[in-house]
Amino acid sequence: MHATTSLDPAEADELLTSVVLTDAGRQDPYRIYRELRARAPRWRSTTGATVVTGYHDGLEVLRHPKLGRAEPDMEVPPTVAGRAPRRAEGSSSMLLLNPPDHTRIRSLVSRAFTPKRVEELRPRLVELLGPVLDRFAAHGRGEVIGELAVPFPVSVISALLGVPEDGDEDIRPLVRSVTALIDAASDEEMNARGAAAAMQLAMYFLELIEERRAAPDDGLLSALIRVEEEGDRLSIEELVSNTILLYAAGFETTSNLIGNGLRLLLRHPDQMARLREDPSLLPSAIWEMLRADSPVQLNVRIALEPVELFGESHPRGAAFVVLQASGNHDEQVYDDPDTFDVGRFADGTAPTPLSFGWGAHHCLGAHLARAEGELVFGALLDRFDSIELDRSALGGGEPHYRPSFTLRGLESLPVLVR
Repeated sequence: MHATTSLDPAEADELLTSVVLTDAGRQDPYRIYRELRARAPRWRSTTGATVVTGYHDGLEVLRHPKLGRAEPDMEVPPTVAGRAPRRAEGSSSMLLLNPPDHTRIRSLVSRAFTPKRVEELRPRLVELLGPVLDRFAAHGRGEVIGELAVPFPVSVISALLGVPEDGDEDIRPLVRSVTALIDAASDEEMNARGAAAAMQLAMYFLELIEERRAAPDDGLLSALIRVEEEGDRLSIEELVSNTILLYAAGFETTSNLIGNGLRLLLRHPDQMARLREDPSLLPSAIWEMLRADSPVQLNVRIALEPVELFGESHPRGAAFVVLQASGNHDEQVYDDPDTFDVGRFADGTAPTPLSFGWGAHHCLGAHLARAEGELVFGALLDRFDSIELDRSALGGGEPHYRPSFTLRGLESLPVLVR
């Protein structure tokens, strides 16, 4: 290893484990990331995985063409950040595939997430957002996570896919349970619930697919059904598993962006005032929210063949853990990285955060998530003269992050509005 390390691997593992598995670590992982960047910027874990904490190392791993998802025949041991997601034989979720299958499926669904398609959706997004803000205004308060950050992105992805709105309430908790399958902090019980929820979601979408076969609409699901019916480009298994993936990814990370982002603005009223005075900073502010408190904290990549990386040889099946939220705070890349600055990305010189991943698995809905964020924060600041944390609803305490790690989001965020 060429990175200077003053911690031995067991000590570095212990620090990272405290972030993944302890409540104190999950509430404030950034102080521990700071120590790891200073004392163990890159280390070979006692599990055998290579863990990277810096921006450039993370970028190299995420973009490397010989690194990807674990193949079914690989015996990949658990990393210090949990077991790497590995697809079962026959599984066809795009999240767990490598090229060429990943490339084929991604090319079919990516047409729904182009910047042009997202811009066409904007009037519908405004229409969906209005009633939520009306309720906040009527009561002078609201619970941001349950009333805005989750239901708004759910409505958006439902509209995009063609999922009926009356199905949202039924499948939303199932989707949240399924995310345990990719979370480093999940235990066996959570994984079992996630697997059961995945089966229920598969049954739901199989029924919906049959309905859409009989009565197609202009949603993405109907478009994918047409692809599946026209040849062997998309099997029914691929159709179901990737519809579940798109639905889950379409709201889970965006809801965390909205909740984490508003918490940052509430903690930095000077930045909220600055954004209110200059709405042109909204695109920069969204990138800064993604950088400062990333909805996705880590990524895992597996060597698909023997590879030379960081001056060492790594065999097929070697694991690499990218602490992308740490890379977003890398002092060698971002000036004063622990300062929240809504104008940081305004002039286009600051590097893009690692929050959406990179390479073949770069988040397909990144443009949609940023558009939703810009719309939500623009509307909140335009509609309300004052937004404050409702401390009485929290018993005088602070907002609390959910007991998960890979996906970072708040349990609740009550606010008072005027």
